Amino acid sequence: MRIDDRLRVQVSNISKSIAMEIRLKNIYVSERLSRETTAFQATLYINGYRAGIVANYGRGGATVYRPRDEQGAKLMREAKLWCRKLPPLVRDDEIVEGKSSTIPMELDFYLDNMIMDWLRKKDRQRFAKKAERYMLTSILFGVPGKNFRAMQYRLPIAAMIRMDKGVERLRMDIHNKVLPMLQDDEKILNTNIPVETIRLLEVPAGKWVG
Repeated sequence: MRIDDRLRVQVSNISKSIAMEIRLKNIYVSERLSRETTAFQATLYINGYRAGIVANYGRGGATVYRPRDEQGAKLMREAKLWCRKLPPLVRDDEIVEGKSSTIPMELDFYLDNMIMDWLRKKDRQRFAKKAERYMLTSILFGVPGKNFRAMQYRLPIAAMIRMDKGVERLRMDIHNKVLPMLQDDEKILNTNIPVETIRLLEVPAGKWVG
């Protein structure tokens, strides 16, 4: 397991008067060492000051943080108090009396969520890069940001949409092959086809990512 991505932070009601900036830099995640939790190490900055090091060893234990100096230790103590004033974590996987259970926020939980956000961002970037490569010669369809399938062509998509026959070929393939396979949460994912060409393809509303 990884740090439980079913934990989410409810932050919409945090008072604007509270000001504490917590950032992680130099993040390194080890898939090899990640067993029961995500193994990582990062540099912790609090209010712009390099406060110390944050780490989780991937064996199921809590995330730990070590100050660099006295100022770092002071800022960590302040960050702990600040986190305890935040809304609790909500566990969607634990239901008590019909409601998701909650856990009081702590600094280590807050840092865990920052790592999960960082990992999700990296996953989205990898997905986008792979999709951009495939869509040069394919019509992509799937769940945005998660997975896709590809209907590939010999010619690049950019060349096909410059020809009437190419546009008609895409239109027929999309209607006869792609749309019948789309699940409710799936869309056509190509972002390399102009809007005016998409109109010619006559794809139903909501079936093209955008």
